Amino acid sequence: MKTSLFKRKIIDYLLSWKDKPNRKPLVLRGARQVGKTSTIKFFAENHFEDLVYINLDKSDHYEAFKTVKSLKDFKQVVSIIFKKQLISGKTLLFIDEIQNLPNLIDLLRFFYEEQPKLHVMAAGSLLEAII
Repeated sequence: MKTSLFKRKIIDYLLSWKDKPNRKPLVLRGARQVGKTSTIKFFAENHFEDLVYINLDKSDHYEAFKTVKSLKDFKQVVSIIFKKQLISGKTLLFIDEIQNLPNLIDLLRFFYEEQPKLHVMAAGSLLEAII
């Protein structure tokens, strides 16, 4: 019962974030294996038309994004790897284990400044050491 109530509170918070017109990219921090990824995937499946899920623990994702320095480059890599476009209001972009690539942490600000209507979430377990 506590798990359901806790999960509902998190989903309610994510819904309020989703609907904010001036929302910033949302970064979830926490210990490994506490449900950050599964919660965000559940949220995406139920509240977005599409999910672009980048898992930086996967070597192919890590290698593809390790030299990205601009939003233009980022979008090109997403298009090549996932065969998808990032569509504001329809796509949730989720970058998991973002602490593995500090260059992508730096890009979060540019998403807010240059593409503020895109829903962007990131999660990581060791972010305190980087941020």
